[in-house]
Amino acid sequence: MVHPWPGDEYLLDRNAVQELGQILRKKRPDVVHSHLYPAHLHASLAAEEVGIPAIVHTAHTVIVRPGDALLSYVTAARTIAVSRAAGRLLEDVGVPPERIEVIYNGVGSEHFEQNLEAQQRVRADLNVGSGPIVGMVSRLSPEKGVDVLLRAVQQAIQVVSPLTVLIIGDGPQAAELHQLASQSGLNETVHFLGARSDIPVLNRLFDLFVLSSREEACPMALLEAMAAGRAVVATHVGGTPEVVTHDVEGLLVPPDDPEALARALFMLLKEPGRRTAMGAAAHQRVARQFTHERMVHETLSFYQRILANTAQLPHTGSRKR
Repeated sequence: MVHPWPGDEYLLDRNAVQELGQILRKKRPDVVHSHLYPAHLHASLAAEEVGIPAIVHTAHTVIVRPGDALLSYVTAARTIAVSRAAGRLLEDVGVPPERIEVIYNGVGSEHFEQNLEAQQRVRADLNVGSGPIVGMVSRLSPEKGVDVLLRAVQQAIQVVSPLTVLIIGDGPQAAELHQLASQSGLNETVHFLGARSDIPVLNRLFDLFVLSSREEACPMALLEAMAAGRAVVATHVGGTPEVVTHDVEGLLVPPDDPEALARALFMLLKEPGRRTAMGAAAHQRVARQFTHERMVHETLSFYQRILANTAQLPHTGSRKR
């Protein structure tokens, strides 16, 4: 079963621990698996209280505070990292390598499917022109580098015109980024669409997908665009190079470098044949290595290995169920 954690703060909520403990006693799971550190704090305490030794935590980010790593070390039997880069960071801040398992994110089947009718409807609703469309799906927050994309687009439109840029997502930097786009004279080029539920359809509209992040672990937005057969331009950070091979599925550029990003955009927008070949390679790469089915299979196998070695787990305790 899945029990969502309602908060996003690191403060301990003893009522939440008690509620989770009651659920665990009732459901009697073999494994307790938490995602993100605030949820892990509460899930691990509840599992320890009930006496469940198989506690698994997934680290979805490459932003790890020392206290987070200590929490994983002390309370988790094993920690899943969604990329080798995320795993190395966990090791760097103190998690023993033998407790780390790399299982990459997986993409659902809906991102591989094409819906031409929906694509035509969305294109008409958005009223985009006939020129190329560059898309980005991202949280609007500093670590995602949306400001870098805007500065790159400011340069790219000097040589690629007309150009439409669609930015999908919301976040704390939304107002600031809207203002930057306006000040940069990009109101006719860049369109902020906010949060959307039709990402598989939107990805198919893009001629090119961009991810200009300053840090990433294993970006789902990138995988989803690649599943849709989009060539990508992404920054060489975190786990992204584990997903994209430079000059095969797309181009990798340094982070915080709008000039390099603009050059990459110009290069692929001017070479549709190369872009198409990269998009096909991207689709094949995700279908081969990053499917939801593969992720589920590897996770279940991981559970089975943990349960087969329960006596060797760092927290066996007495099952108080």
